[in-house]
Amino acid sequence: MKKILLISNMYPDLNNKHYGIFVKNVEELLINNGYIVDKVIMFKTKNKIVKLIKYILFHLKVIFKGLFNNYDYLYVHFASHSSLGAVFVKKIKKNINLVINCHGNDVIADTEIDLKNIDRSKKYLKNADKVIVPSIYFKNVVKKNYQIKDDKIFVYPSGGVNTNKFINKDMNECKERINLDKNKKYIGYISRIEKDKGWDTYLNMIKRLVEDKLINDYKFLIVGSGDEEFEMNSLIDKLEIRKYLDIRNMVAQEELVDIYNSLEIFVFPTRRKSDSLGLVGLEAMSCETLVITGDKYGPTDYIKDNVNGFMFSIDNDNLKDKIIEIINKSSEEKENIRKNARLTALEYDIDNTKDKILEVFK
Repeated sequence: MKKILLISNMYPDLNNKHYGIFVKNVEELLINNGYIVDKVIMFKTKNKIVKLIKYILFHLKVIFKGLFNNYDYLYVHFASHSSLGAVFVKKIKKNINLVINCHGNDVIADTEIDLKNIDRSKKYLKNADKVIVPSIYFKNVVKKNYQIKDDKIFVYPSGGVNTNKFINKDMNECKERINLDKNKKYIGYISRIEKDKGWDTYLNMIKRLVEDKLINDYKFLIVGSGDEEFEMNSLIDKLEIRKYLDIRNMVAQEELVDIYNSLEIFVFPTRRKSDSLGLVGLEAMSCETLVITGDKYGPTDYIKDNVNGFMFSIDNDNLKDKIIEIINKSSEEKENIRKNARLTALEYDIDNTKDKILEVFK
């Protein structure tokens, strides 16, 4: 039985149930397939001093465990922040296998601050025996920018989607469970409220729809939290659209199923280069919810416009027009797209993709 030390600066807790959930899902998958998994993890912390202390202890613990235990693999999540201790161990114990799982702005810079991540990741990734990325889009980026050989890169969709959990349910029953108005139709945004995640694109779309008086029987849902909540609320007030919105913090996966099933359309408007896949889009598709994404970055791996979902132009921001186009489609057209969405989600199912991660640790 092979032993793995899982190393991650992201892991869910009671206060942040969705934060790093893919790490926990992969851990459980490995255990269920006969691997012995030990772990060194961090939970979400906002205080900068506390975070610094936690990182120091985190890397020291990795070094101690790595040097004094007989692991076959060091499995690191988030290259720039979690690799330091593991790389130190790798340099001393040459025979241990170092696997680094890239996720987002650890290898692609969204801001100037992220450039430090890129510098660190370049140093760490050259020590990796294998590199895991969530999508073909990300594989191409890592190959080009980090000079990693093709045979060292494995595409694995961040734990995949539990299609037994994310299923189609009765819309009105779901609305009742999560206290939404059964007399209204809902268009929703479910994501972090952070730079370039597209929350502002979503809000501006609402303003245009309201101004044009196109969808009076609709309301709009936002589920998420993040560093730009103040900016989001300021824009909501500036656009005078608060009465059309229902805003909630990020919730556990169990409640997400009801939320996806309460929506007519799920909007995933990210314009972040570091959005490597976008599991929320696949979760919604698994529930047979109509999904619209931008035409760049991670979601382009699985969305096919007018086949299993919809795309709008990030550069031209024609989101409002595409929403109207979706609403005006016939029931038969929408149903075909919903069924195709479910079929796509099944391709990304946890069980259907597990061989890709097990191949890394064989």
